[in-house]
Amino acid sequence: MGSIGKLWSAAAGFVVAALIVPGAGHADPVTDRQRQLATAWQELEGVIERFNAVRDDLRATDAQLERVNSRTGPLQARVDAAQRDTDEVAARLYRSGAVSSTAVLVSAPSPESFMDQLATLDHLRRRRTDALRRLKDDRAALAREHDELSGLKVRQRAQQLELGQRKATIETQIRRLGGDRAGRTARTPSGALHDGYVPVFTDDPAGRAVRYAFSQLGKVYRWGADGPDTFDCSGLTMAAWKAAGVVLPHNAARQKKTVTPIRREDLRPGDLVFYYKDVSHVGMYIGDGRVIEAPRAGERISMRLLDYAPIVGYGRPDYAAG
Repeated sequence: MGSIGKLWSAAAGFVVAALIVPGAGHADPVTDRQRQLATAWQELEGVIERFNAVRDDLRATDAQLERVNSRTGPLQARVDAAQRDTDEVAARLYRSGAVSSTAVLVSAPSPESFMDQLATLDHLRRRRTDALRRLKDDRAALAREHDELSGLKVRQRAQQLELGQRKATIETQIRRLGGDRAGRTARTPSGALHDGYVPVFTDDPAGRAVRYAFSQLGKVYRWGADGPDTFDCSGLTMAAWKAAGVVLPHNAARQKKTVTPIRREDLRPGDLVFYYKDVSHVGMYIGDGRVIEAPRAGERISMRLLDYAPIVGYGRPDYAAG
């Protein structure tokens, strides 16, 4: 082959090699999409957990408002009755004090007796007036509490709406990236264990919580759900401990604040494991380095290794603190 042919052959080889080997400055589009999807899923779970917290707050506010409203009617009736009693005593006192001195001598055994009657009526009027004032103060305080709770409810509904809109935006992004599985058959998450492991179910609240969580394996994740057919992550741990008689909030971050912090080496079945910096995910430790957790939309409740995601803390419900 001549020198020109050799040059053309070398150039062609260089072009082919350049087409086959990715350039150092070019990102893999598949990897980049997967990274964006992972970020979006984590952000979505954080939004869902905040939505759960606001929903619980709103329920608490509604319950407080109901209690306030249940007290308002009876208190107003007491105010009205006290007002009538006070007016009646004041009228009697006025009538007694308005009679002439001749009528006093005729109707009363003595002037001293009449003055005693006036003093008794005046004392009774002051007592009724004081009682009425206290009742009106209670009514005013109840009205202020009602106004404050009503304002809080408005703000919480606005937060709920904002988080709902944020959730919709992230879900649109996930669909655009091809990661929406909500409308497809639910699948088992990556890294799920299917080796037949069965935890030990002790005869105490922790054992009952573990038994409940284990019995939910295979059920589908649904945001905001706490059973009995679907769950989100904190909904699962809340429901499991509720079955054991322990109340937890429906929010991973609030659960972390509610339980007693423990060290990794002190983990026992039933303890909670919290994930990610914003504490947007929680699972239940069941022993042997495993957790049960409700992953995300389109996936099933599964058993996974403890370190399947970044851990930020461990906690034990207060029944077994120490």
